[in-house]
Amino acid sequence: MIGVYLTRLDIARLRCLKQASVEPCAGLNLLLGGNGAGKTSVLEGLFLLGSGRSFRSGGHEAMIQSGAHAAQVYAELVFEGRHERVGIERARSRWQALHNGARVADLAELASLVPVVCFSPDSHELVSGGAEARRRFFDWIVFHVEPGFTEVYRRYSRVLRQRNALLKTGPADTELETWTLELASSGERVAECRSRVFPRFAEAMGTKLGELLGELGEATILFRRGWREGIPLLERLRMIQNREREVGHTLAGPHRADWMIHIGNHEIRDHGSRGQQKLVALSAVLVAAQLYQQRRGHPPIVVLDDLASELDTEHQQRALLACAALGAQLWVSGTQGLLATEAWMGERRVFHVERGEVSAMPGG
Repeated sequence: MIGVYLTRLDIARLRCLKQASVEPCAGLNLLLGGNGAGKTSVLEGLFLLGSGRSFRSGGHEAMIQSGAHAAQVYAELVFEGRHERVGIERARSRWQALHNGARVADLAELASLVPVVCFSPDSHELVSGGAEARRRFFDWIVFHVEPGFTEVYRRYSRVLRQRNALLKTGPADTELETWTLELASSGERVAECRSRVFPRFAEAMGTKLGELLGELGEATILFRRGWREGIPLLERLRMIQNREREVGHTLAGPHRADWMIHIGNHEIRDHGSRGQQKLVALSAVLVAAQLYQQRRGHPPIVVLDDLASELDTEHQQRALLACAALGAQLWVSGTQGLLATEAWMGERRVFHVERGEVSAMPGG
């Protein structure tokens, strides 16, 4: 049985959505409408609820409707048998959220309550873009499957900010060493959490890529922890501290980690086509959902934005079948009825989106 699914989603002042309300089912929820109608904005609101940010480019300001001070999202959901209410208001420079009427102090609480993985037209950047997007994506998995990661990561991030600020001031060796020791200790713990999860991620990615891109050859998934292999982080930081003083920031540590994929003899980021990169990104999203399910006993919510424009019908069907096998609540958008959804055997609802308004379609 599904462990987490929304029963109501209200969105206000988010892009073209002045006021929209959706009552989804626990299975497939299909959002149909023309380009620019607001379909992606509905999915963006759902993603915002579980992360505090958008999956689209442009930052917080781009989300907020022109003339409004903030975008707001409210949802009612079932989480592991409990009925929950959660809402978030995202302004340009701040956020505030409520869970069952009580203030939420940390976005990690929302992420735990509304776990969402998303595939969108920008998802190829997970492969072709910079390392930060790949770290953030992988850390979503680590956050959900590795107990204690949140506090370890917070501590490292806090110490990193303080050490970077200190490096800009030309500190004395003894003062810098204090922060170097703390950074090395917390950084090693972050890397240990990631290293416990990565083998499962790599194995699952290899299997999924074999299903979707097997014709290109065997996939190899590599991880770089953020500093030279074979030596402790403390030793590496001491080796490069003179260079760090010159540039004014920390040059080694988990904040520089990355993962990459080779298929055959080529790195997919440099040599894969855009279509192949999209299939790698889709594989990563499905693997994230799979690893979450293995840890929590139920899948996260899965969002597939503009699916037909991103994948051919065969790969759309494979993605939908994978989500059906997980038992996830699924949100899919498209400009017209998707042939791939005809094979969906479970519960479904269809919504029409036009000019920022959402309405349930008869028989959907």
